[in-house]
Amino acid sequence: MWLHEIPIGGLLISPMVLFVLVSLLLTLLTYLLLRKLGWHRRVWKGAWFYVSLFICFVALSLGVMS
Repeated sequence: MWLHEIPIGGLLISPMVLFVLVSLLLTLLTYLLLRKLGWHRRVWKGAWFYVSLFICFVALSLGVMS
């Protein structure tokens, strides 16, 4: 497993930062796609939906990249 700290300028960065950034990007792309298609109106509680989607993307990226 390659989940080790990433040294950047003498600072050790957690690999979880990479997973969170990838998940934020995927959540943003999903949000923009749903807005473009007009499907965002069918989501009942938008904030909860996108938080849940973000958590699912974090778990997915952790599973795929590790």
